[in-house]
Amino acid sequence: MHKFKTLTIKRTRPQPNGIIWTMYIPDDLVADFAYIPGQHLTFKAVINGEELRRSYSICSAPSKTNEIDVLIKAVDDGRFSQVAQTHYHAGSKIEVLPPSGHFTLEPKEGELYVAFAAGSGITPIMGMIYAAMQQTETADFVLFYGNSKTSDVLLHDEIAALKDQFGARFSVHFFLTQQRVDMPLYQGRFDAEKVKTINNHLIKHVGADGYFVCGPGPMIDSVCATLEEIGVDPALIHNERFLSDGQEISLAEKTIKEDAGVTVTIDGANHEFNLTAGTQATLLESADAAGVELPYSCKAGVCATCRCKLVVGEVEMINNYSLQEWETKAGYILSCQAVARSSKIHISFDE
Repeated sequence: MHKFKTLTIKRTRPQPNGIIWTMYIPDDLVADFAYIPGQHLTFKAVINGEELRRSYSICSAPSKTNEIDVLIKAVDDGRFSQVAQTHYHAGSKIEVLPPSGHFTLEPKEGELYVAFAAGSGITPIMGMIYAAMQQTETADFVLFYGNSKTSDVLLHDEIAALKDQFGARFSVHFFLTQQRVDMPLYQGRFDAEKVKTINNHLIKHVGADGYFVCGPGPMIDSVCATLEEIGVDPALIHNERFLSDGQEISLAEKTIKEDAGVTVTIDGANHEFNLTAGTQATLLESADAAGVELPYSCKAGVCATCRCKLVVGEVEMINNYSLQEWETKAGYILSCQAVARSSKIHISFDE
């Protein structure tokens, strides 16, 4: 489950400053690529002599057979995203990791879900909306979706089709920051004041069963903090950050304080290597130097592709933008952010 598979792009479709890839999943890989709505795929490609890995959320309906859609938004100087727009076409092949990620929704009958998305943060939430509408008969979904202007709205046609098909079960509210709108409520970013206004006018007392927030980091921080402030149970609030292609989060350098022996369990096999005191390396970097290939994408603590369980030992996390509190309490860590803090470490990617 942690090995790259070669998939073929079945077709591509343009989006505002972006593109949708529809990946063909052959019958023998359908089980490997089964996913929970909200998960993402990690792609690997050698571009201009450099191996690049990027994660993109699945935005298609779970009911699709032998197909998975991802949306890749082009960003200035994006080494992967720019090439994705022009050099990959129907029939192109690319290396892909099976789905991963824990920003997910498995909808239940009679429940109500609320989502705040900004820009390309709509992509994982789109899969959740499809699931809530198609896999239940009575679940409802309310989407608050922010963009700069109407021409920037991603997946607009898909959202409109869902609204037409499911009527009152699916409510969508568009917010714009750089284009004038008739109603002041729908003007501006999702800051604390805006979230409180939305709550007072649109969702107060609805008793939502889950809140899902995806977009740039500052937007997520503001929305999640405000939801807690107005009384939403933190256990009901879920978020996923994304990095634009080429965006980086600086890592504080932390030194390994003592020699350590590391065991890594992945796909049923154990791999062992040693760490030397005084070096500056995460478990992921150390494994790579020892020739042990582990799953990863962003290397910034955002995508959770490198999530694993600490079975033995102690580590210190540099950053954590993706694991929820229950995960860290259960012993899960991000290998791209974990620095050894004991002489014996055992991590497992199979739990």
